[in-house]
Amino acid sequence: MHFDKGLLQCYHELFQNTELQKAYQEWLTLFRFLRRELEQQMPEYTFQANVTENGMDYSYFQFYDVCLKRLGLKMVVVFRHREFRLEIWLSGVNRKAQFEWAEKLACQVLPFERSPDPKHTDYILRFPISAELSDGTQTVCAIKEAAENLLVALEKKRSTL
Repeated sequence: MHFDKGLLQCYHELFQNTELQKAYQEWLTLFRFLRRELEQQMPEYTFQANVTENGMDYSYFQFYDVCLKRLGLKMVVVFRHREFRLEIWLSGVNRKAQFEWAEKLACQVLPFERSPDPKHTDYILRFPISAELSDGTQTVCAIKEAAENLLVALEKKRSTL
């Protein structure tokens, strides 16, 4: 098996010539802090034990409460590395649940971005979180507010389904 020599060299050079490793470690410390703080401040939710790193495409952790679990839904805090953007996603616990909920919400007017293809993406709805990432406390508050807004909108729409 052969691998792209140029990309491997680029990776090596990034480590030699930039603060890539330190920057990534700082980001990972921040993201773990967010998960831990949210878990402490939102005890009614069950949080995934660890942060999932997905090859620098995006990283995430998920959480749910009894109601979301019963509905087959979960909330996901996502960091999209290339865009350097934090988001909150509403996702299904599996593709079947996700597609069913996407269909239920298809005709609803919601202030969130919808998945263009819920059978092949990892979210039903997503919302960017505006926060200065270097301020962990502000970022935690922004995530909580976005999650609450998403849950309130879902609850309002659920009563009309």
